[in-house]
Formats: sequence, C-alpha cells, structure tokens
Amino acid sequence: MKILRKGPLPALLIGCLPLTAVAEDDTAAVQLDKVEISGREEPLTRISTEKLLKVPGSGNDPLAAINTLPGVTFASGRASEPAVRGSSPDDNQYVIDFMPVGYIFHSDSSSILSDNVIENFRLETAAFEPQYNNATGAVIEADSRSPYYDRRQLIIDASFLKAGIFYEQPVNDNQSFYIAARQSLFQYYIENFLDDEDFELTTLPEYYDYQGKYEIRLSDNEKIWFQAIGSRDKAGIQFDDDSDQVLQDPGLSGDINFEAFFNSQGLVWEKLYNSGLSHKIGLSHMEQKFSFNIGSSNRLDVKVDDYNLRSQFAYPLTYEHELRWGAEITESHISYQGVFSGPPCDEFDPDCRIVDGTETITGSGKPVVYNYDAHLADAWAVTPDWTLTPGVALSWDDYTDQHFAEPRVHSRWQFSDTWWFTQAYGEHHIMPQNFGLFVEPFGNEELQQPEATHYELGIEHQVSPDLFWKAEIYYKDLNNIIVAREDKDPLYSSLTDAEYEALPRYTNDAEGRAWGAEFFINRNLSERWYGWMSVAYARTLRKNTLSGDSFSYNYDQPVIVNTVANYQLSEGLQLGFKWRYQSGQLITPLEGAVQDTDDPALYNPVYGSVNSERLPAYHRLDVRLDREVPEIHGWKIDLYAEILNLYNRSNVSGYQYENADYSGREEVTDLPLIVSFGIKAQI
Repeated sequence: MKILRKGPLPALLIGCLPLTAVAEDDTAAVQLDKVEISGREEPLTRISTEKLLKVPGSGNDPLAAINTLPGVTFASGRASEPAVRGSSPDDNQYVIDFMPVGYIFHSDSSSILSDNVIENFRLETAAFEPQYNNATGAVIEADSRSPYYDRRQLIIDASFLKAGIFYEQPVNDNQSFYIAARQSLFQYYIENFLDDEDFELTTLPEYYDYQGKYEIRLSDNEKIWFQAIGSRDKAGIQFDDDSDQVLQDPGLSGDINFEAFFNSQGLVWEKLYNSGLSHKIGLSHMEQKFSFNIGSSNRLDVKVDDYNLRSQFAYPLTYEHELRWGAEITESHISYQGVFSGPPCDEFDPDCRIVDGTETITGSGKPVVYNYDAHLADAWAVTPDWTLTPGVALSWDDYTDQHFAEPRVHSRWQFSDTWWFTQAYGEHHIMPQNFGLFVEPFGNEELQQPEATHYELGIEHQVSPDLFWKAEIYYKDLNNIIVAREDKDPLYSSLTDAEYEALPRYTNDAEGRAWGAEFFINRNLSERWYGWMSVAYARTLRKNTLSGDSFSYNYDQPVIVNTVANYQLSEGLQLGFKWRYQSGQLITPLEGAVQDTDDPALYNPVYGSVNSERLPAYHRLDVRLDREVPEIHGWKIDLYAEILNLYNRSNVSGYQYENADYSGREEVTDLPLIVSFGIKAQI
C-alpha cells in the first residue's frame, strides 16, 4: 500500500518530439563534478544549455538531456525519473527556485519547467553538500531566471506532445513578472495508435503544469520574488475480463486510475550586504494530492500540505574562511484513507499480484509531522591551491524521533597548472516518499529511515584550451533499506494465518552497496565541431537479511556509454548525433506456473532467483539537423529535424506473459524509429 508524498507513476506510453515556437534563454552551463548548469561563461567543466537544447531526443528540454550525463541510468527507456549511482529514483530530492517541489519530471520524462525560463540546474550525484537533506540517491535542483526588465513578450508553444503559453511583462524599472502554462496533447490522439484489444483507456494519459514569478528589485544587491509552480499527471485504464492480465491476476478486474498533482507557492528574499554577508530566505506552502485505485477493492486518497521555512547564509570571516550555515523547518499535514487487499510489496518482488493478498486492510489518519534541519560548513582555503570544506548536517523529526548529525567533507586540490584532485565524503538519510510504509495499519510505525554513506575520489585534467577530461570513482554503503514481509511459505510456514498477519508488513531488513568508475571527456567548439562522451562501469547490490538472498539491484547496469557530437556543416547548419549504450535491464526469470489448488482457473507463477537474468544490451542512435533561417519580418526562425533510433534497434525492456497459465511470452520493446520535425521562432 503506497501513500506517496511526491511524483507521478511511470508513463503508460511515450510520445514523439515537439514542434515549438519559443524564445531562446540566456546561455547556461553544466558543472560536471556536481553536474551543475549555471548562467556563467562556459568553461570545459560545463555543458551549455544551448548545447543541451540541441541534443537529439531531448525535445528542446535541457533537463530531459540528463541521461547523457555521468552516473545516470533508467530502469528502461520509458522510466520518467533518473536513477543515479546505484540508488532508486525514489531516493532523490527535487528543489526548484530554492523551494521543495513534489516532482520535477512528468510521466513522459519531460520536465515540469518551461524551457523559456530555465536558467540552471544542478545534479548532485553523491556526497551532497550539507544544505541538502532528505536524500540518499541524488539531488536535482533547478532555477528559473529573473523576469526581463527591458522587454515584454508573448510566446505560444505548440507541438505533437504539448501546447503552452508564456507571457512576460515589466511593471516598472524595478518590478517584472512572467507566467507560463502548458498542457499535454497526446491524450487527444493516442487511441489512434493503440491496437491492443485487452484494455481501454478510461482516463487518457495527460498532464498540466504552470509556473510564475513576480520579482521586485529593492536595490542592486537585494531582491524578493514570489513564485508559484504546479503540475498534474493522471491516467486510467480498464482491462477486459478475458484479458491475460485479469486471467493471471483477478484483482485487476475493473478500472485502474491514478492522479498526482502539487501546487506550490513561495516567497524568497535574497540580499548581499556590504560586509560580505549574503542570505537567501524562503517561505513556502506546497499542496500535494495522490489518488489511486485498482479494481473494486483497492483505493487510496492522500493529501499533504507542507509548510516550509528555509534559509541559507554565507559570510567571509577572513580571506581563508567563508562560513556557510542555514536552517529549515517543515510542518507536514498528512491526510489519508484507503482500503487495500493486496500483499505488502517492495521493489524486489518480481510480480506483486493483488490476488495474493490474504487480508483486507482499511485505514485512515491525519498525522502532523515536524522536520527540523540545520547545516554548517566552512569553505577553507588551506593553501592557494587547496580548498577544504568540512561541514555537518543536523536533522530531527518528531514522527520517527530520529536524530542525525551527518558529517560532510569536500576537498579540491590543484596540484599543477592543469591538474586537480577532488575528494568527497558524506552521510545521508531519507524519509521515503511512500509514507504508507510508516503508518498503521498499512505499514510499520517502528520503521527507521534508510541511510547511506558516500565516498568519492576524482582527478581532472585540462589538456588544452578546448579539451578537458575527468575520472571519478565512488562507493556507497546503504543501510536500513525497507523490505516487505516475506511470503508465508517457506520462511513462516510454521505460523498460523493469524500469527503471520500479525507480523510487521515492512521492516528495515535490507542493505546494499554500490560502486563504480566514471570517465568524462568534453571538447568545446573547435574546427567546426564539439562534443562530449562519458563511460561508466558500475555495480550495485542488495541483500535481504530476512531471506538471506543477495542479488544485483534493479538498476544495476554495469556498462553505460554516452556520446554526443555536433558538427557545423556550414554557417547556420548543424548536424548532431547522440549514441547511448547500456547493459541490459535485469529481470527475475519466470520458470513456470502451477495450478492453484483452491481455484483451478488460477495459475501461480514460479520465479527463479531475483534479478538473475539480464536482457539484451540497450543501444540507440539519435540524429538531429538544425537550420537557422534568415530573419523574416523580424522573426528569427530555427528549423530542425530529428530521427530517433536511426537504425531501428528493437531494445527489449521486459517480457509480457500471455494466457492464464503464462504459457506465452512477448517481448516489450522501447521506441522504434521515429522521425520528427520542428520549428522555433523568436521575435
């Protein structure tokens, strides 16, 4: 039973690329040791937003190009959120404009941010700085730009996937605002591409999002802004009674629907004082709602209101020391009610059938949870060539009553003119987004929060003004991972049904490890071309201490290679390539099915060892051609054409089993060859 606090469910399908008429943003850039995009001049440790917009397959969405960066993988080509360095997407934290948000990616993998206002984003892959809390996987932080004070503009976006409107208006010399709103469009034609007669879409997959900012410049060194952002994703499906899905799991009979949305409003005050002290203080409210039902006997409604006060300060004590500190207080009002008849499940279960439930649980509640966080760090210039930043993150919540004092250390040593050595260490924890794991009767109130310890070592080399490379190794130690109660047979075969059902549904009885090495090389525009490549070798393991099973984790993909290149054929004409290779997805093999003794029409699947089979390797080549058209009546126009999966590789992402007895098997594949055209116009 899931009581989710953020994020939509995985996509039911993926669309094709957009056709847009938008204004270009200011150039921004990616910091690769932390994978950060910023609005500064582009050194070789960064990849500009202008380049990310031209990455084939990204759909003019810089955040969608995150899968070309080191350390990032997905469970399959259709997963909407990234898994980073051996952690689950559920272990990530998302922040926009200094304030927490419910999620940052729609179910089709596009971001919730308008590309008209994205200024920068940062991907913290491990050993985060002390100001980040409640994450053991990765931190993704995005910032929108300030409104323009010297122009007014109206932008209308249109595509096969979505349509949007963007309006920006200066109020006076010191005040300005913008507002953006978008809606998906594929819900209006998706049924034309579906030929599966086993189901019908009762609620067509769709999403909405909006974003707005009103900024007041009080002085050259001080400003405040009000921001609002929200998003909504929903879908529904109904299986036919004679479909394979219902024959294999009668609990799926009926509708399956979900809806997830959040609305966030925040006020942020930023100031730099003459003394060198700077601060950013934010006050926000976020409303989240999640509704989910399966069939006629499983439903869940959750509403969460988070009130958040967050601050960050920095002060240069001396030339050698800059003190950084801050605090955060969150008050969460959680309201939930639901009925659930399925078994407890975790991400290691190969097939969690509703029909396997032995009890029906009904519950509701309105807990209020307080979280208190603080951080302190010292950016210490030990020598002119060595910066050491020790810090500590402090946390406490009144629900689990756990206290955390987590040390974090970052080091950067320039041991020659063109060489750097980096180190990082950090301890981290997370309150899982599925709060239902912690509340009775669905979960276990005695659960502890999962924890992780991260280690990093890196070396960087500026080979020439146009060429840079970086290599990094990392290790993660994961503890207190939450797992579901094991099946009654064979571990608890001696217990009666009542004794078995009295056991905790979830416990902290799993642990894990992840380690790997990454190599990144980046070349700036020279001799009419630029590009970057990342190569990663990684392993991630889990152990269920209840059952004694050790196995590779769902996101264990040992080899990942990304290559991106762009060649300037002539003035105004560019050709781009993106090729990705990754080891195949792990699956738990089906070894057969046995007839149920109580219900002869039902067959129970028999699975092999967890994640003991690997699908064929995934690889795909995407190509993009960009053409700048001379201005037409003041309009600057860019045309582009893209081909996804150029050589039409059938990338297998899983298997779908047919018939009640699982006697047939069909491959589920990722996107076929897709051709797309688009236009980008600016006035």
